[in-house]
Amino acid sequence: MKKLFAVLMALVIMLSMTACGDTSWIINVDGEIVNSGLYIYYQSQGYTAAGYELAAEDQNYYYYMMYGLSYIDDSIGDQTVKDYMNEYALNMCEQYVVVERLFDQLGLELTEDDEALIDAQVNNLWNQSSDALEKAGISKATVKKAATSTLKKEMVFNAYYEVGGLNGTTEEDIQGFLEDNYARIKYMTFPYADDVNDAVDQDRLNEALDMANAYLERAEAGEEMDDLIAEYDEILAEQEAAEEAENEETTSDETTTDETTTDETTTDETTDEEENVKEDLPEIDAEEEDEYPNEVILYIEDTTPSEKFVNYVFEDVKTGTFDLVQDDLNIYLVQKLDILERDDIYEDNRETFLYALFDSDYTALINNTLADYNVVVNDNSVKRYKPERAIGME
Repeated sequence: MKKLFAVLMALVIMLSMTACGDTSWIINVDGEIVNSGLYIYYQSQGYTAAGYELAAEDQNYYYYMMYGLSYIDDSIGDQTVKDYMNEYALNMCEQYVVVERLFDQLGLELTEDDEALIDAQVNNLWNQSSDALEKAGISKATVKKAATSTLKKEMVFNAYYEVGGLNGTTEEDIQGFLEDNYARIKYMTFPYADDVNDAVDQDRLNEALDMANAYLERAEAGEEMDDLIAEYDEILAEQEAAEEAENEETTSDETTTDETTTDETTTDETTDEEENVKEDLPEIDAEEEDEYPNEVILYIEDTTPSEKFVNYVFEDVKTGTFDLVQDDLNIYLVQKLDILERDDIYEDNRETFLYALFDSDYTALINNTLADYNVVVNDNSVKRYKPERAIGME
């Protein structure tokens, strides 16, 4: 009976707020009211998110965002940026309540260090943008709510998906994501065509294949890939120099003695200056040189040097082996190395791999939790708070 009475009272309050045209709140999620200031804040975040969506199709939008050029009147597919901002903001307000509930259900707590970090972030943003935020209708308290929710969302994620969490994730799971989506390679390129539309020159193709196979045999016989690459680079440099020399115009051998003397004097002076500069340069410690020369880290969705190359490396080249790869322009000699031997790659990017591995699961968790809640949107607030206002364009 008490529960029914509470539900009826909440309904009466909600209806009275709507009837009076109250726009101080934006959404009611399972009885919890979210204020309009948070909605406006998330509208502004939605504008940035829209920019990245657009930039995924057209990189010019990165410049729009960098230089503050407007794209609010553009569209993302069939949806306008304005509609995208509103939808994004409503979704984030719903997530705000879900995260608060999950955070409490898991018995999580913010530490003093967490609170200090939040305060520092809020103060920094407020000191930089308080005028614009207040003009948009966003208070400092609202900024703190959003910052706190971001940290809580991360803590809930870790409670489920970090090693030792409810999901049962292991370190091997995260390492498996790295192995499945990234490849560590060294490779050499032997061109046989200049354009994909050109007819294949069979002689040039055979020459490239012969050279690639010769280097493959040497690599499989135990020669270091770095040494082979250095040798091949030297051959290419010599060929390029010879071609440049061949194309140079023949210069006259007639020069005056004075010009020769002047040139010799200048050369001597330049040499002295170069020696002085060399003395000022620090010696480069061999240990400071690139620890992993000639290595390339490929992502499974890369298209460079070519999509065929990337697909073959991931699907057909086994770790610890050498292989030849052919695309429309080149033959490649590839060495595939164990990416887990690069501790720096895993340690520096572990958090990114963890999020990429379970981001869709976390989104599903939030959506499934939200599905059990009653959600009421205040249409009066949605109509009142235009997306232009959130980014200072109204």
